[in-house]
Amino acid sequence: MKACDYCGRENDDAAAHCKECGLDFPIQEPLPSPPVLPTEELPTFDFINLDEIESAFDFKDGFSRPDWNLIRQKIKSATGLDNHREAWNEAVTQWLFRLKNELGGDYRVVKSRYIAWLGALDADATHRLSNFAEAALSSIRGSLADVARGKDDCFHVIMVFTEEDDYYQYISEFYPDGNHSKSAGIHVNVGYPHIALLYDSELRAGETIAHELTHHALNHLPIPLWLNEGVAVVLQKAIGGYSPPAYQGAASAYWGMVSGWTPPVVWPELAEKHHEFWNEDRIQHFWAGTSFHCPGESVELSYSLAEILIHLLNKNRENFLAFIRFARREDAGQNAALDCLDTCLGDAAATFLGEGNWRPQRKAIKACWQTNAATAEDS
Repeated sequence: MKACDYCGRENDDAAAHCKECGLDFPIQEPLPSPPVLPTEELPTFDFINLDEIESAFDFKDGFSRPDWNLIRQKIKSATGLDNHREAWNEAVTQWLFRLKNELGGDYRVVKSRYIAWLGALDADATHRLSNFAEAALSSIRGSLADVARGKDDCFHVIMVFTEEDDYYQYISEFYPDGNHSKSAGIHVNVGYPHIALLYDSELRAGETIAHELTHHALNHLPIPLWLNEGVAVVLQKAIGGYSPPAYQGAASAYWGMVSGWTPPVVWPELAEKHHEFWNEDRIQHFWAGTSFHCPGESVELSYSLAEILIHLLNKNRENFLAFIRFARREDAGQNAALDCLDTCLGDAAATFLGEGNWRPQRKAIKACWQTNAATAEDS
């Protein structure tokens, strides 16, 4: 017998969902075997050799930058559907070995079941974090169900930089010129989507991996930034620490809530900051996603408000997953909220912020994007 993480009801071991509350039990995939560290020599390849493709890479800012459109065309013409995944994994491996050689030092390429890892951590730390990433990915997929990217994806690439200069030099390719806030890690959403993070501790790296893997799972959806970040924060906290038995299924239990909501950790001082900061103008920057990139307390309060809204809106798992599937950035998900959740986002925000005109406005959202683009050009 197995107990439901949400309601506590005992169910048969073979049950796919709880008889009491209907929560889908997460698919318990076996934990991956410890990763095997490869030799320093690049393996041979059967389907694609990037060295034979002219202009496959452009060396820029100290790193080989792949032309993924060209590589995609070559893979499509050189392989059939049966070998598509294998060819992409070969291309990714060659790319990572190039970066490994350019970074030098102790950097190595490690591949496990779904993760291709580039980093310079020792073997034990690499093993722990790689296994954590595999288990976190399984938990995220169980939580988001068919809203997440397909399970037959190619390698999920995680790059762990140990030097700040290398990290910011690498990610500079994905930002416009100008000043940007510091980051612990990013999900690169262009070319071949992947994760890059700056290592300072295993705990911080694990949190960043869980957060960015959630972005990766939602990468194919044109959802508003506040929703993307809110889901990532909530699942990051639901997944928790490193021991798989301690967190396996925890995220699915959270997303299986069928009534009420569990308030996030908002202490009085933080709530007061929210009430002082947000007004009818700034809330449109939140819906537009531009407030997440403004310096100062705007960043902290944007992430916090996104997390609060996820808790407020997630009253029924299936309805909330439908909301994620159909939410669109141009209206901040307002139409999807009305259709899937039978609620106005402005009303949901008012639950926490109090009375006010908090509803997303398409015209204001577009103006925020235009202002942000103009500012970036001037900087």
